[in-house]
Amino acid sequence: MQLDRTANWFRLLPAVLLLPLGAACGGDAAEDAEPTESEAEAPAAAEAAEPPEGVITDLREITFADELGVDLEAMEETESGLFIQVLQAGSGPPAGFGDEMHVHYTVWLPNGSKVDSSHDHVPPEPLEMVLGSTALIDGWVEGVTGMRLGERRRLVLPYDLAYGAEGRAGIPAYSPLVFEVELAEHVPAGEG
Repeated sequence: MQLDRTANWFRLLPAVLLLPLGAACGGDAAEDAEPTESEAEAPAAAEAAEPPEGVITDLREITFADELGVDLEAMEETESGLFIQVLQAGSGPPAGFGDEMHVHYTVWLPNGSKVDSSHDHVPPEPLEMVLGSTALIDGWVEGVTGMRLGERRRLVLPYDLAYGAEGRAGIPAYSPLVFEVELAEHVPAGEG
């Protein structure tokens, strides 16, 4: 997949949600060339690496800050290990591949430290994306799929659906993330 760096939506993407092409633990979005054999194997090798001793990766063993309102027992767990909770129902068709979406979000570390929020940007603007085309972290894409206009969700992403073993500025390696997302605008594919 190649990104069109001149598109308006790309300039609006917050760094915390961007996924370097080739997965969170390998690759570089700026590179357009095909990966070499050793580069193609790097993400698989990084995923196979065991976390350092003392790092908790099972979401059920992590203590989340009370103010985040995370109750994994009240959430739906997907096959990938993502936890989703609908906080407010929406209306209209569910978001699917190719749909244009504008999503407000706030993201925290498990200890309650806020990493980023679309509400804190000047001016506060939701993230503009095309579902399935905009390069974002896997847990975000899975978590917003199926949302309806006005719907709010809480998402708890395991580290491997976030920034993996590498982490990212402000996000430690092997860190799960907690998101609250709201679908502010939705244009189904073919209707724009």
